Amino acid sequence: MTRHHAFEPIIIVFCVLILVFIGLVETWSASNYFFFQHFNNPNFLLKRDLIYIVVSFFVAYFFYRLNPQKLRQLIPLLLSLAIIFLIALHLGFGVNIRGAVRWVNFGIFSFEPTEFARFAFILYLADFIDRKYEHLNEINVFIPLFLVFSFIALLIISQPDIGGAFLFAIVVLCVLYIFGFKLSYIGIIAILGIILFSFVFLAHPERLQRLTSFLYHHNLPYQVHQGFVALAGGGFFGRGIGSGSFKSLFLPDAYNDFIIASIGEDLGFLGVSLVIILFFLLIYSIFSIANKLDNYYEKAFVFSAGFLFSLQILINLFSVFHLIPTKGTVLPFVSYGGSSLVVNAMFIGTTLGMSRKL
Repeated sequence: MTRHHAFEPIIIVFCVLILVFIGLVETWSASNYFFFQHFNNPNFLLKRDLIYIVVSFFVAYFFYRLNPQKLRQLIPLLLSLAIIFLIALHLGFGVNIRGAVRWVNFGIFSFEPTEFARFAFILYLADFIDRKYEHLNEINVFIPLFLVFSFIALLIISQPDIGGAFLFAIVVLCVLYIFGFKLSYIGIIAILGIILFSFVFLAHPERLQRLTSFLYHHNLPYQVHQGFVALAGGGFFGRGIGSGSFKSLFLPDAYNDFIIASIGEDLGFLGVSLVIILFFLLIYSIFSIANKLDNYYEKAFVFSAGFLFSLQILINLFSVFHLIPTKGTVLPFVSYGGSSLVVNAMFIGTTLGMSRKL
C-alpha cells in the first residue's frame, strides 16, 4: 500500500510563512515613521527583522533535520545553558529595560534567556514524562522535576517577569495533566503558586496596582485605548499597508505587543481575521501531530509546543482587547523580536522533525 504522508506539517509551514511575512510587513509599517523621525532610517527594524527571519529559517531547518533522539542527548547541556543565562541576568550581564532585566546584551544583539529556558525545560519535561510515565504520581519521582521547574520559575520571576512565569507554569501543568498527573497534586501546586505570586505582588506593588486597576477601574490604559482607536480606524478592509498613521503616531509598541492593532488599522477586520484563522490552523495541526505520535517523549514535547503557542496567542490578543490586564507577551511569528522568533523556530523545527515518521 502507498503510504499517505501527514498533511499537518505542510499546513504548519504554510501558516508560519504567511504569519512571518505579515509580521515583517507590519513591523515596517508600524515602525518606519518613528525611526525616520528619530534616526533618519525608516527601514531600521525591517533590516533587523529580515536578519532574524533568515537566522530563524536556518535554526528551524537544523532542528528539523536533527534526530529527536540526538536532541534528547543534548537536554542536560541545553538546560544547563538556560539556567546559566538566567543567572547571568542577575550578575551584571543583563540589560535593564523599563524596570525589568530580561535581556543579555552581546553587543550587536540582545538575547532573552526566558524564551530559550522554555524550550530547554520543555525538552526536559518531555524526557521526564517518557522515562517516568508509569510512576509520574509518586512524590519521590516528581520532586526532582518540581525542584528544577521551581528554580527556573524563580529566576524568571526575579527579573521580574511574573506573567512569563505564570505562562510557563500553566503550560507545564497542562502537559502533566494530560499525561495523567493527579488533579489533586495540580491543585496543591496551584495553591503554592498563588501564595508565591502573592508575595511577589507585595514586593512589586506596581504589578498589584495594574491588576486592581483592571478589576475595579473603568478607564482604559493609554496603550489599550490607542489600540482600540487604531483597530476601529481600519474598518472592514483597512487603510492599506503603510497608510494607517495612527499606530505610528500614538500607539507605543505597535510593532511588538500591539501589532494586531497595527494589522487592524492597515488591513482591517479581514486582516485580523486572516491572522486568527492562520493561528487556528497552526495550533490545530500541532495538536493533531501530537495525537498521532506514539512516543511519549515526542508526544509530550509537541503537546507542550501547542499549549505554549496557544497561551501566548490568547494572552496577547486578550491583552489588546482588554479582556485581561496588559502583559508584555508577543504574538508568535508576527510581533517583532529576535529571541522569540528564533526560539519559536526551534519549536517548529523540532515539531516538524518529530512528525517525519507520520
